[in-house]
Amino acid sequence: MLTLAAACAQAATFTWDGGGGDSNWETANNWNPNVAPGHSSSGDNFVFAGTTRLSNDANSGGWDIGSLTFNSTAGAFTLGGGTLTIGSGGVTNNSTSTQTINNQITLAANQTWTAASGAITSTGYFNANSKDLTLAGSKTITVTGQVNNVATLNLTGSGNRTFSSTNQVAATSVNVANTGTNTFNGQMNVGTLNASAGTSTFANVQASSGINVSGSANASFTGPVSGGTSGISISSSGNINFSGSINSGSLTLNGTGTTTLSGSGSKSTGAVVVNSGTLVLNQTGGGDAINNSLTVNSGGTVIFAGDNQVPEWQTVTLNTGSTLYLGDTTQTFASLVITGDSVIDFGSSGSQLNVTYGGISIASGITITIVNWDASAGDVFAGSNPGAPVVNVQYADSSGHVYASGTWSGGYVTPGAPVPEPATYGLIMLGAGIGFVVLRRRQREKQ
Repeated sequence: MLTLAAACAQAATFTWDGGGGDSNWETANNWNPNVAPGHSSSGDNFVFAGTTRLSNDANSGGWDIGSLTFNSTAGAFTLGGGTLTIGSGGVTNNSTSTQTINNQITLAANQTWTAASGAITSTGYFNANSKDLTLAGSKTITVTGQVNNVATLNLTGSGNRTFSSTNQVAATSVNVANTGTNTFNGQMNVGTLNASAGTSTFANVQASSGINVSGSANASFTGPVSGGTSGISISSSGNINFSGSINSGSLTLNGTGTTTLSGSGSKSTGAVVVNSGTLVLNQTGGGDAINNSLTVNSGGTVIFAGDNQVPEWQTVTLNTGSTLYLGDTTQTFASLVITGDSVIDFGSSGSQLNVTYGGISIASGITITIVNWDASAGDVFAGSNPGAPVVNVQYADSSGHVYASGTWSGGYVTPGAPVPEPATYGLIMLGAGIGFVVLRRRQREKQ
């Protein structure tokens, strides 16, 4: 009991009233009670209220404080001066005014900064000292200085969070769980990045232990990205866009949302696996959206929104339940491996699929559904006579007309006459080992 009483007696609350003759923290009359707090006030609470001397100075070196609170009557304060070492009480803004802290910050304990009723802006160098930092509340928190040595950085609440410095944010892990808008303008050097909510923009992410985007999160990666040895996992229902390069690590889609690889220059250097959701390949500027193998599994859809999105020396694998949408583009693969019933959608006139080198490998009895095929001769081209795998082909157009097995002549496989059978809306190919094959859809000449 004596120990507890002594501990409680040591903690004090100093409330700023600005009653002194200057704006210095060391001036006793600026505080209520009229006693100047000590520089080593690690258990004490500093409260700012009212509108007097809104710009004030934590002068003469550093200050150790337990917490920093702006109460509901506080105007828009601007704090400056020496370094603030803040304890477990963290920082809270209960005022509707924006509070600006220009001091350098050091964390003495795990803590939360809460923008409850108004915004908080921190402009100084931020040393988390290997402590956890949580940014919470319904209002905006902006950090313009470099942030280093964070154990775990947690973004919660519904307010916006902005790290506007082009310098780095360094943390063991970053968890983005707030429902607001988050912006990271500088390089992030982290172990793990987890984003599960909100809408986030990342300029540069170097994550040695993986990037995970889940829940309802929307994210835009505008610069270089590395997922390290664990790669990048997308299980979100939102929209994810990579417009910068993916320098290392695999890319795996498990969610119901849409992931887009866009911009110029090559993108993913690791293997890409689409287990579910939609992957849009819209790379421009001559680079490849995927510079490795592409595998599409059940429930996964890949949409080609530009030409030559996969290098001609790579393999594309379609497993049961997958969809490949050509969308009026030209694509060239080394090999197309089809292991289960899947869909190839020509999309519109002009689509062309070239398969070279390793050719097309199709498991026995597999049904490939060809969507938006115009049923004209010359839609299927083989550089050499592939024999039974192609002539044992059954075509169906988008109107449900079924065509008999084709014949090969001069490179073209021509479908037979329509047969009076119910529409199967599919292309059935038996066997494997087709060498060089081009599947293309040409726009029919207008009558």
